[in-house]
Amino acid sequence: MSTDKRSIEWYNQNSERYTKHVRDPNDSIFHSQYEKPAMYNALPKLNGMAVLSLGCGSGEDCLYLFKCGAKKVIGIDISSEMIKIAKSSYPECDFKEMDMEKLDFEDSSFDFVYSSLAIHYLEDWTKVFSEVYRVLKPNSYFLFSCNHPVSSAMELVKDNKDFSIRELSRTKYRKINKVDIVGNYMDRKSSFGQGNMDVTTWHKSFGEISMEAASAGFFIANIIEPLPLPSMKELSPTSYQSMMKIPDFLILKLLKP
Repeated sequence: MSTDKRSIEWYNQNSERYTKHVRDPNDSIFHSQYEKPAMYNALPKLNGMAVLSLGCGSGEDCLYLFKCGAKKVIGIDISSEMIKIAKSSYPECDFKEMDMEKLDFEDSSFDFVYSSLAIHYLEDWTKVFSEVYRVLKPNSYFLFSCNHPVSSAMELVKDNKDFSIRELSRTKYRKINKVDIVGNYMDRKSSFGQGNMDVTTWHKSFGEISMEAASAGFFIANIIEPLPLPSMKELSPTSYQSMMKIPDFLILKLLKP
């Protein structure tokens, strides 16, 4: 199942607001203080490389990859409005409206593929993994981030103006031989609404993610569960405290042998 139309429409309708958000490091702290530092730290040397970015949004990562020495950076996104913003903002890079499940590129045409918090908009990742494997040159990497399975497995059990509670728990009642489960780690499931974004993302267990990657031919070169930067403690103490104990994002570095 591809990215649902509701999610695409949200990005098209909110492209300017979302771009303003991600370009303000004090507003998009989950990016600037958490996911981006870990992703950038995991990059290979990009000097002279041809690089593809999947789900590039308004193009900020593409510019960063270009400044890291890539000779060519192409960003693709399924949102036409996000691509318009990226094209007008960063002429150093090339941007195309494209579905990451149907890459319109030749076999073995890229030295590196990158994707930040985009693949989890899809229910089934096998087509993406197969397509990325196809367009990558041998001995090259696919680096991507997604929602962490532990975090996305949690269930919202209470939400009001004072507090919210999300749980992944198991309560065993020994005398009556009963168990109550809150949350679901093992089953694939969708979740609508992420913060103030009306989009659909998908939970997958790590076992399912790794099997889909392996079925395409990839080896897992690195598994990264990032920690927030110390500076996040001042910007958002509660988020910092939470992510020091429970990861929100997962980063995988896959190798095409």
